Amino acid sequence: MKAAIYARVSTVDQEPENQLQELRRYVEARSWPAVEYVDKGVSGAKDRRPALDQLLTDGRRRRFDVVVCWRLDR
Repeated sequence: MKAAIYARVSTVDQEPENQLQELRRYVEARSWPAVEYVDKGVSGAKDRRPALDQLLTDGRRRRFDVVVCWRLDR
């Protein structure tokens, strides 16, 4: 099973690293290879989120089996 990790922070002065560390531990515990998609400084209210847009495109192409995120609002 291949995983897609998605993390997002709303402002450029925030770091997604705390989300990513937890998500990496989760997929590593399951021995899933993973690819990361990170939107940094992108508000949830925006229509365009480059990493999320790429994740959706890759999902349609079946490049991974599962999406792992820290919280649904992230």
